[in-house]
Amino acid sequence: MKIEEIRDLDDLIFDEFQIYFPKTTTSNFSKEFPNTNTLINLIDISANFIKNSIYDNCETDDYYGMKILHRCLIEHYIRFQFIFTNWIKEKEDGFSKNYLEYNDAREILDLIRAKISEQQLYDPNYKLQDWDVFLKDHPNFIDKTRKEVEEETRKFSFKNIIKYLNTELKDNKSNNTEFFGKLIIDYSNLSSFVHGGMKSYQEMMEMNTQKKRLTEYERICGLTFQMSNSIKLFSLLMYIQTDKDNFELHYLKIDEILKTINKASR
Repeated sequence: MKIEEIRDLDDLIFDEFQIYFPKTTTSNFSKEFPNTNTLINLIDISANFIKNSIYDNCETDDYYGMKILHRCLIEHYIRFQFIFTNWIKEKEDGFSKNYLEYNDAREILDLIRAKISEQQLYDPNYKLQDWDVFLKDHPNFIDKTRKEVEEETRKFSFKNIIKYLNTELKDNKSNNTEFFGKLIIDYSNLSSFVHGGMKSYQEMMEMNTQKKRLTEYERICGLTFQMSNSIKLFSLLMYIQTDKDNFELHYLKIDEILKTINKASR
């Protein structure tokens, strides 16, 4: 499917999104599962920005930038699936609360480690005597050791998310298994573009004609459409559990549009 056609379908979904999104803040779902509601909306909006940038890069022939953004979108999509799968199993808000808190904790711990490394450039023997800096930002962890917090944050690392979803998909014999497997391979290969690896340079040299690049742009735009808008579709599926009358019609409309591009990609 051509990029212009994909963007036309995407506009239809965005029109629907503009209608239903304001209702999420007053939904029963947001009251029962405030952390989950916040989390899925943050991922959805972020993925939407990435999606639009991918479309733009494809249309302006920015191959390298498109590849980096594609890897970023894959991670957003997989993290959303992690949230969705856990919520569907348990229908509780504690998991999302932990996800938000421990991911925030991980980022602060990484920043502290970076600052320690900076100090060690001038003083090789420098050590952080305590982690008061961290606790100021995370009083909820005041009764935990640094080791305990780091062990908990690892549960939400991307590597462990992949392991968890692999197990879930195998156990449920889901039709998404093949699609998920291809995304993991793509994610790994795209690492070369993010880190300036030789494979990325080799691919750039191989994609030396407009025709080759256009074929890849159309493929990536199709995948981008599917991932970004599947986040919307599965989010609506969650809202339907508590607010069926307010969200079911939006779910059905977006599902129908997604089926259009799925048929075209076969």
